[in-house]
Amino acid sequence: MKTDKPAFDPKAVKLLAAYNAPCTLFAVCLDEPHRTLYGAGMDGAIHAVDLAAEKPAAVKRWPAHDNYVSTLIQRQGQLVSAGFDRRLIWTDLDTGKQARSIVAHDGWVRKLVPTPDSERLVTAGDDMRLKVWDAATGKPIASLAAHAPRTPEGYLSALYAVAVSPDGKYAASGDRAGFVRVWDLSAGKALAEFRAAELYTFDALKRARAIGGVRGLAFSPDGSRLAVSGIGPVTNVDGFVGPCRVEVWDWKAARRVGVGENKHQAILNHVAFGPEGTWLIGVGGGDGGGALLLWDSAGTAAPHIAKPKGHLHAFVLDAARTRLYAAGHGGFQVWRLCNG
Repeated sequence: MKTDKPAFDPKAVKLLAAYNAPCTLFAVCLDEPHRTLYGAGMDGAIHAVDLAAEKPAAVKRWPAHDNYVSTLIQRQGQLVSAGFDRRLIWTDLDTGKQARSIVAHDGWVRKLVPTPDSERLVTAGDDMRLKVWDAATGKPIASLAAHAPRTPEGYLSALYAVAVSPDGKYAASGDRAGFVRVWDLSAGKALAEFRAAELYTFDALKRARAIGGVRGLAFSPDGSRLAVSGIGPVTNVDGFVGPCRVEVWDWKAARRVGVGENKHQAILNHVAFGPEGTWLIGVGGGDGGGALLLWDSAGTAAPHIAKPKGHLHAFVLDAARTRLYAAGHGGFQVWRLCNG
């Protein structure tokens, strides 16, 4: 049967465009109907690129937060952002005015993701809690004591990553010590826990530092597996030197079913399943420079490695999953994932 659907080919991955921003961006989202790319980061402001313009460029639109913005989504004509000032902020895209602002966590807000129906928001903060919010009103729905506040060695932990399953039933959270929990969002109960221990390094001799952790999480399209990303064993904690690494877990069985590790010295900040769930895409950076790697979804074959312009922190795919829009050092990058 003939199909016009473009085929995903890692060898076709190519940088199409880069748009410079005046600061490092940690978050990105795409308003596809209006062909506008939004990002935010170190300066606390929202930056935008009109992709339909004759000469697209990153423009600083409006202030948003009093500190770093770590995460950003677009929902029904608004941007919802969160960051190190502990706040969740709803910003109207037409006016740039804040529609709502709430203190969400007793610590930095590291991650914000919507449920697939966009009715709820799930956030992770350095108070080690996972929180669920009504996306329209900002009213709290649940607060889950997700993880221990300290690593097994007694050092402060952090809750870096959160993901929601494609059916909206489950959320996964991951911390600095490599622990991952999966939650039933309706019941507010933990269903499973496992530890990706090799994503965590503790140097007790030279620097007494806890480093690494779960930086990215993603459910497979059928919800049965979790991709977990970060950095493998760190050999130099001062230089953050270690191999970029992604693991695939059968979360219900708490069983690791795949590992992808590459000698490229980088931490993978964000991971997602690619088109049809047959590939894993991870972005990051470190001592070896920026990283954009693509593994088969089992994490067993050698990855395809692209070379982005600098360290990348986050990305989003378009609806057709043919383009990847990333944010990081220097601003925005647009990558082709498919031929055609």
